[in-house]
Order: sequence, then structure tokens, then C-alpha cells
Amino acid sequence: MFKKENYNKGKNGEEMAKIFLLEKGFNLIEMNYENVIGEIDLIMTDKDWLVFVEVKLKIGDKFGSPEEMINKRKLAQIKRVAESYLVLENDTIKNFKKYRIDAACIVLNEDQTLKRINHYMNI
Repeated sequence: MFKKENYNKGKNGEEMAKIFLLEKGFNLIEMNYENVIGEIDLIMTDKDWLVFVEVKLKIGDKFGSPEEMINKRKLAQIKRVAESYLVLENDTIKNFKKYRIDAACIVLNEDQTLKRINHYMNI
């Protein structure tokens, strides 16, 4: 039960982040890209940048912020998946000379309404 709840919460956060970034002018390439190395929540473009977005969502901030969930180990994992994407999906990204990793950190109120979304570029 708890795992399914976390999965649904994560999907909700990814959808919120996608809409937020689309409204900022980003374009969506792919959601939930997965390969043997791992997964990237959102792959988007921002002008001439290919952007790999890690999404973290928390309900309330009693138990820490979503930002605290992105540590060096997590960043290294995202980087490995992003680099493998650049190799494996060459047709998709041949027009992009630059890429970066961003984070979308979301906090919901206890009633599931949005408290804040912070977008961090080039983490």
C-alpha cells in the first residue's frame, strides 16, 4: 500500500513539475525515461539546452525539504543515466550541443494543495 502511495505521489509531482516547466517555456521530450542504469523523471528542452530534470515532492516540510533528498549519490546516478541517454538516444538529441541537470522541488500542504515549487538550474 505504502509503495503504491509513494508511486502515485511521485507521478503527481512529475506532472506538476512538467506543467510548471512547460509554462516557463520548456518543451517536453520524454517523461520517466528508464534504462538499465536508472531513471530520469523529465527530459525537456530549454532553448538550446537539453535538460534532465529530477523531481522531488514532499508533503509538508516537517521531515525535511525535497532539496535535501538530492545528495551527491543521487546526482551521480542522474548524471550516469543522462550520459547513457546521450549515447543511446543520439537521434533525439543530435541538435543539442549542451545539456544540464535541473531539479524541481515541490512541497504540498497537508491537504495536497501546492505550497511551493522551486526550480534549480544546472545543479
